[in-house]
Amino acid sequence: MKKLFSVKFLMMLVMPLVFVACSKDDPAPEELVPKLDGVYIYGTNTIAETAVEPAARMALAQLDLNKAPKTKTVDGVYGKFMYIGAGAKIKIANVVSGVATRLGVVGGGKKEKGTDVADNLIPIGNTVIHGDLVADEAEISVTDAGLYFAVVNINKKTVVLAPVTANIIGDATPGNWATGTAIAPKSASKDSTVFESTIKLKGAAGYRYRFHDGWNAYNQEGAATTLSSLGVANYGDSWASGKNPLVFSLENIPNKVAGDIKVKLLYNQATDTWSEFKDLSNVKLGLFGNAYKIGDKQAAWDTPYDVKAPTRSGSKFIWKWTDAELIADGEFVFLQDGAWGGWFLDYTVPNSVGGAAVTEGKIKNAKDVGGADANYRVITAGKYDVTVTVDAKEGGTTVSFVAK
Repeated sequence: MKKLFSVKFLMMLVMPLVFVACSKDDPAPEELVPKLDGVYIYGTNTIAETAVEPAARMALAQLDLNKAPKTKTVDGVYGKFMYIGAGAKIKIANVVSGVATRLGVVGGGKKEKGTDVADNLIPIGNTVIHGDLVADEAEISVTDAGLYFAVVNINKKTVVLAPVTANIIGDATPGNWATGTAIAPKSASKDSTVFESTIKLKGAAGYRYRFHDGWNAYNQEGAATTLSSLGVANYGDSWASGKNPLVFSLENIPNKVAGDIKVKLLYNQATDTWSEFKDLSNVKLGLFGNAYKIGDKQAAWDTPYDVKAPTRSGSKFIWKWTDAELIADGEFVFLQDGAWGGWFLDYTVPNSVGGAAVTEGKIKNAKDVGGADANYRVITAGKYDVTVTVDAKEGGTTVSFVAK
């Protein structure tokens, strides 16, 4: 084996070496472009290095249906959330009838406040990168890393890259509808972007998330105004289900739980979807009614029972009262902080009320047995394990009773 190796090695030494070099006059390698008609955005240090990667393709921008032309989309106006790294060089390709035109902007793009842009199409107070699209011009230069919202208007031959900021606004928020409350950026990568802040929210109220501290990222009056707020498809359905699947919408998101809530807003780049997560670790809950004793006396809808914070298991927040001694014919509800005005849970509010004690008829809806309100009615006295569970990721609230 050693001898064979030595012969091969000697032969390599005497063989001529051939180098293939490109003359500086040789044309650069042809850049691959898609054949499918559409607009593509791509470049170095971003979610798509080349135009042929799936992540490069842009969809038509979703528009504000309250503004002219009051259509969901307009041909030629494209929008995309995309992570861009520091020092990136971004290109745009427009493919028509299978023929691609590579587009750039003079000087790599202008940087100025959106509200200072001469044509006033960008109602954003922060700095954006923008310019007129020209065939075979310079790549767009991006200095700072982060999540951007890109708008390409092929009709006007313009491009805008707006760094994404997030805030929350509405009746449930500190600024009501007058002022958005900022949600701080926590992390950003090619996979996901997270905004997170602790915010004092009001219960039984609505809100929406906004980007760029405004309702729109691009406003070509009368022709195309982008929608930049997240809501839900239907407020009533989300209130009933406890689930808030976020979509670009003018419909508010319901909020049931009041207090200082850590709010997380997450963007998933692969699925191009937004979701929220509310950390309820600081939310205290207790029984309130006349179905238990406080000291030696039966409560009379004046004193809460064992107000406590939850334990957490993954995305679930769990309040549990072990061996709670309940009194026959007594009634109660669950109240945040054991007082009226916050989160309220009667028999009809959770998505489900169950457990062996409910199946056995030991705990019932007071309205089903002649009561005036949908309180929890104790049919059989005794000790119970009582559990309230909120799934902050999937949505939904459950209440369970088990007799001891």
